[in-house]
Amino acid sequence: MPVTQNTLQSDIQEVNLSYLMLAQRLLRENFSTGMYRLGFDADVAELVMNLSPAQLVKLAASNSLICGFRLNDYELLSSLTQDVLGGILQQAHSTILLAQRGTVRAAAAS
Repeated sequence: MPVTQNTLQSDIQEVNLSYLMLAQRLLRENFSTGMYRLGFDADVAELVMNLSPAQLVKLAASNSLICGFRLNDYELLSSLTQDVLGGILQQAHSTILLAQRGTVRAAAAS
């Protein structure tokens, strides 16, 4: 069965809404941790956290994905695919790499 444009758009909108709802939940449970996990700065985090349900639905209706794939870094992605010491070092290494990306991005913006 071929995938139609309507099906793709519907799937994108569903992912967008799920992502926005998850983002709000993460931010409301622990603002700082949510910002880190989502890769948001404080202004974006505050804005997303305070979106009304109607605003969430309207924003999710976009035909483009709202969320960004943060694993577009070869080193990070390859570290996640290696099983080192049962995954203990793997998780620590990926956390360090994600944290470094945030500081590099912040330095580039200033």
